[in-house]
Amino acid sequence: MTSLPSGWVVRRAAHLLRSLGPVAATLVLLGVGAAAVSAQVVTVQSGREQAPLPGANVQWIPEGAVRPAGSVATSDQGRARLPESWTGAGQLEIRALGYRTVTLTKEALAASGWTVALTVDPLRLDDVVVTVAGRAQRASEVAVPVERITARDIEAAGVPSAADLLEDISGLQSTGGVPTGQNIMIRGIGDQRVLVLIDGQPVAGALVEDRDLSRLSLAAVDRVEVVKGPLSSLYGSDALGGVINIITSEPPADFRMDAGMMQGGDGRREIDLTLAGGGPVRYRVTGALREQLRVPGLPDDLDASSRVWDLRSTARWEQESGLRIRSDFNLLRERQRWPVGGGFNGFNDNVSLTGWIEGAMPVAAGALSLRVVGQDYSHLFRSSRTDAPIAGSGEEDQQEEQLWRSILMWSAAVGDHGIDLGVDGSLREIRSPDKVLQDQASDRQLEFFAQDAWRIGGGTTTVSAGVRATFNDQWGNAVSPTFGVTSLVGSTVQLRASAGRGFRAPSFKELAWDFANLGGGYTVQGFAGLSAESSWNFSTGVEWAPNNQTRLSAEVFNNTIEGLIELVSVGNTPGGLLIFSPQNLERATTRGGEFGIDWTAGRWRVGADYAWLDTEAGDTELPLDRRATHTGQLRLGGDFGVMYGLGVDLSTAYTGEAPLIGAAAEGGLEQIGVQGAFVAVDARTALEMLPGIQVELGVENLLNQQPEGWLAPVVMRRFRVGVRARDLF
Repeated sequence: MTSLPSGWVVRRAAHLLRSLGPVAATLVLLGVGAAAVSAQVVTVQSGREQAPLPGANVQWIPEGAVRPAGSVATSDQGRARLPESWTGAGQLEIRALGYRTVTLTKEALAASGWTVALTVDPLRLDDVVVTVAGRAQRASEVAVPVERITARDIEAAGVPSAADLLEDISGLQSTGGVPTGQNIMIRGIGDQRVLVLIDGQPVAGALVEDRDLSRLSLAAVDRVEVVKGPLSSLYGSDALGGVINIITSEPPADFRMDAGMMQGGDGRREIDLTLAGGGPVRYRVTGALREQLRVPGLPDDLDASSRVWDLRSTARWEQESGLRIRSDFNLLRERQRWPVGGGFNGFNDNVSLTGWIEGAMPVAAGALSLRVVGQDYSHLFRSSRTDAPIAGSGEEDQQEEQLWRSILMWSAAVGDHGIDLGVDGSLREIRSPDKVLQDQASDRQLEFFAQDAWRIGGGTTTVSAGVRATFNDQWGNAVSPTFGVTSLVGSTVQLRASAGRGFRAPSFKELAWDFANLGGGYTVQGFAGLSAESSWNFSTGVEWAPNNQTRLSAEVFNNTIEGLIELVSVGNTPGGLLIFSPQNLERATTRGGEFGIDWTAGRWRVGADYAWLDTEAGDTELPLDRRATHTGQLRLGGDFGVMYGLGVDLSTAYTGEAPLIGAAAEGGLEQIGVQGAFVAVDARTALEMLPGIQVELGVENLLNQQPEGWLAPVVMRRFRVGVRARDLF
C-alpha cells in the first residue's frame, strides 16, 4: 500500500502550529506575571495509592470560629495554593468524598512537609472522573452513571481499537459504519448522537459524519470514561446519547521509554514506542503503527487491508504558583482497501491533525483556563483495479474539515460550592466539491455554560445543576439544562439521580448536501430549515459496598428523543430522479435497567454486569433497528507472584437477539428479521519474565461464533502474541 505525501502532512502541521503561535506567546507572558506570586502549597494524596487527589476541599477555620473562613480545591496534581489571607491561629480541614476528613494545624501540616494522605472510607468511591465536569472530581460527587475502563482493563482486552474495547461492555453495542468502520451505541442511541473525545476534545471527522471508533488506537491511553446519558450542558452538540472520553497517560516525573509489539490473526501487526520525561517541562511522545488484512465493518473473508499511523504528544509545565501550561498535538493517517465490485478496489485515505494549547492560572478563589484548538481533517475516496490508488485521481471526491475553537473557563471552590463558568466559541468549515451547495459550508457558534456542585449535609450530599446556551448562525439556538443529586447513606450506600437535556445539531451534510446518483436513480438534497434533535433523560441508581471486597450497583433510565432527523423521499426532479431530503420527523424512546457486581478475593477479581433495554420508534410501536434487549458481561482476572508477575483474564460478553427493521411491501416499516445472539469469549495471559519485559498470549472470540444478520460482521476467532518493554532506561 502507498501512503499520502508526507509534504501534505508537514504543510498542514506547520499551518496549524503557526496559527497557535500567538496564543502560546500570550500564555507564556501570563506565566511570567504569575510566576512572581508565591504562597504555601499543600499536596493531598490518596493514602492507599499515594497518588495525587484532585478535587479535595481544603478549608481554613480560624481559632474560635464556627464556620470556615475560606476554602480551595486541589488541582489535577492534588495541589492547593493556600491564600495569604489565611493567617493566625486555626486549623485546616481537608476532606474529599470517599475519604475520611483530616483536621490539622498549620504547624502539624508543615511538619509533614505540607503533604497529607487521606484514608479511604469503606464505600471506596474514590475513583477520579474528569468527563462529567470537564475537570477532575470524585466519582461519589457524580450523579450521572460513568463507566470507567482502566489501564489494567485495556491491557487485559488486548484489542487494536477503541471500538473493540467498548463493544463488549453491558449497555453498549457495536454498529457498522457506511461504507466501513465501527461506531458504538450507548443505551440504544449511537452514531453521530454519541460524542467521542480525546482528552476532552472532540475527535476529527464529526463535521462530515465520518465517525469511526475503529480508527482510534489505544496507544498512550490511560483510561476511557463512558458517560451513559446526555451531557450537552458541558459539551454541547452530539452529547445526546452519551460521551466517550479517551484519556491519555500523564507524563512521568523522570525519563522513560516504553515499546510494544503485537502479532495476531487476520494479519494483525502492531508496534508502538513512547518517549517521556520530566524536569521543568514534562512530555510524552507516542508513535504507533497497526495494520490488518481486514477493514472494520466488512466481512473478514474479503481481500481487504487497513493501516493506521498514530502520533500523540503532550508537553506540560507547572509552577508552584499554580500556573499551568499544556500543549498537545495529535496526527492520524489511515488507509483502507477493499473490493467494490467489477474488479475494482476502493480506497479510503483519512488524515486528521489536532493541536491545542491550554493555560491556567489562579484567579480569585479558583483557576482561570483558556484552551485554543485547531483541527483539520480530510477524507479521500478513490478506486482502481490495482492494490494502490491511481495518483491524481479522485480529487473531486475530497472532503475537508477545518475547525477553530476557543474555550475560556473559570472553576472555583466557593464555600460548599464547586462552580464552573465558561464561554465556548467556534468557527467551522467543510469543503466538498460536487457534494455540497457552492462546494463548501461553514458556521459560527457561540456557547455559554455554567455548573454548580453544592455540598450539603456535612458533605455527604452533592446537588448539581448546569446549563448551556448555544447560538449558531445556521441552524438556530438550543438550551440544555442538567440536574442531579448524589448522597451517601451511612458509610456503605450511595444514591444518585439525574435529569438532563441533550441535543444534536444538524450536520453540514444534512443542511447543505447536494449530489445525484444517476445509477441509483436518486438525488440527495439538504434542508436548511432543520432544527436540532433534542432529548430528555432521567436516571436513578444505587451503589452498595457492604465491605471492602464487594460492590453492587443498579440503575434505571428513560430517554425520549424528539425531532430525530431522517432521510425521506420528498418528490421527483424534472428528469424523474427521486429526491431524498432530511426532515425532523421521528420520535424515539429508550428505557431500561443495568445491574452489576464486583468482588475481590485475594489475588482474584470477579465482575458481572447485565443490561436490559426497551426501545420504541415514533408512533409505530416498533422497536429501534438492531437494538438488543439483553446484554451482559462476566469477567474473571487474577495477578500472581510467578516470576516477576503473572496475569490471567477471561471475559464472556453476551449480546442478545435484536430486531431488524426495514421497509414493508405495502409501505411503512416492519420487522423483517432478527440479528442473531452473540457470545464472545476472550482470554489472555501475560507473564513478566524479566523486570519490565512482559510476554502476552491472547485469543478473541474463542468459540468462533458467527451469528447472522450483523451489520458490522463479527470478528472470526483470532489469536495474538505480543511483547511489551517498560522503563527501558
